Order: sequence, then C-alpha cells, then structure tokens
Amino acid sequence: MYVCICNVVTEDDVHGCLANGCRTAKEVKAACGFKPGCGMCTKRIHTMVSEYRTAGELADALTGGPLPLAAVAEAPAAPQIVPDAAEGGTAPQTAA
Repeated sequence: MYVCICNVVTEDDVHGCLANGCRTAKEVKAACGFKPGCGMCTKRIHTMVSEYRTAGELADALTGGPLPLAAVAEAPAAPQIVPDAAEGGTAPQTAA
C-alpha cells in the first residue's frame, strides 16, 4: 500500500528504511528521497515510526535487549562416506 502517492513510496519502502536504521520520520523521508508534496503522508510515517520503535522496545524488554554480535565458528567438515559392497561399491579382495 502506498504511504505517499506524491513520492511513490510504499509501506515496504518505509519498513526497509526503518530496518536499515532510520529512527525518525525526517530520516525516513531523507532515505526515501522525499520531495515536497501535499504532506498527507507525514502523519502516517510518524505512526509507522512510532509503531516500529514501540515493537522494538517491547521485543528488547521481553528478550533482555539485543544480543551483542559475535563471530560464528566454522563448522567442522563432514566425514567422508564410503559406499560398501552392498550399495554398489567394490568389495575388498580376499586371499584364497
């Protein structure tokens, strides 16, 4: 759904700006490249920013805050699987 028809900005555009770090309506407008228009979108953008911030604060309260970033260790290499004779591999030679 469009948030701003004058600047052709959708709700997804605004949510993307918020996810990328915009915290105010002014920052969202700057990130989306808003040019002066009718101004009807301003209240909707303020509401979306407020909802986003409230949801983030609630999530932090429930989880104890955002976790610090940490390096992820590489997983060990998977073991090599060798097919046995029953699965179409070659059987070992035995002495007679």
